[in-house]
Amino acid sequence: MTEEVTYADLKFGNSLELGNTTEPEDSKEKGPCTSSCSCQPVVLIFCTLCLVLLITLVTLAVLFFQIHNDYRTQLRNLNMTKNELHANFSNMLQAIGNQLCLEREENLKNNGQNCVLCPANWIWYGGDTCYYYANRMKSWELSHKFCASRNSTLLLTKEATMPEELSKRLSSGIYWLGLTCTPGPGGWYWSDNTALREDQKTMIRNARCHEQCAYFYYATIRSKSCDGVLNYICQKPAILLQRGNNHWQEDWFGRPKGL
Repeated sequence: MTEEVTYADLKFGNSLELGNTTEPEDSKEKGPCTSSCSCQPVVLIFCTLCLVLLITLVTLAVLFFQIHNDYRTQLRNLNMTKNELHANFSNMLQAIGNQLCLEREENLKNNGQNCVLCPANWIWYGGDTCYYYANRMKSWELSHKFCASRNSTLLLTKEATMPEELSKRLSSGIYWLGLTCTPGPGGWYWSDNTALREDQKTMIRNARCHEQCAYFYYATIRSKSCDGVLNYICQKPAILLQRGNNHWQEDWFGRPKGL
């Protein structure tokens, strides 16, 4: 009886030992499988991010080189356009110079190598100024705006000397001048924003400085309210064309005379 119990205990104990021995082996076999399964999503996300980053870098590189090439192409086209415009302008200016300064020499006071030109309907009396006589009377402000729209100013008589033809015209009519006066320390100013000199103030008779404008009254300068309506004369620098010294081509270039 005792031997049976002992044998049974031993047999049961061995079975427990065998059971305890096999369980760790099962857990060891299941452990690596669980760890591998948990790492797979992380690796997949990391690879995806690397692929997206690589695609982004390639796309940026392609865009950079494309923009660089487009910029170089536009710059080359602009240079070609500039050269074409310069060539067309030179040809046009040469044609104008040849027609106005060479073919009509008998009608010009100075011709040949140098030629002075004024816009259409403007008059040149010699010197460096073109004049325009308006055919409608206006207030000083409207007269000033009209001349400014033609890149010119109202008549400026800063010096006592002026072309003889202009003096005759002024001595037989009434015209606004580009000269105004506002109250305060400013005093009288020409339309080109230069102040009236002390020696010039003697030119104005009955000069009153209270929102007054100067005008020519039969060769004398007087002042009156700027709201009055008078004739006016615009003036602007003449254009001087000079022939270049190029032996292969006759070049003409223009600039405001006196600048």
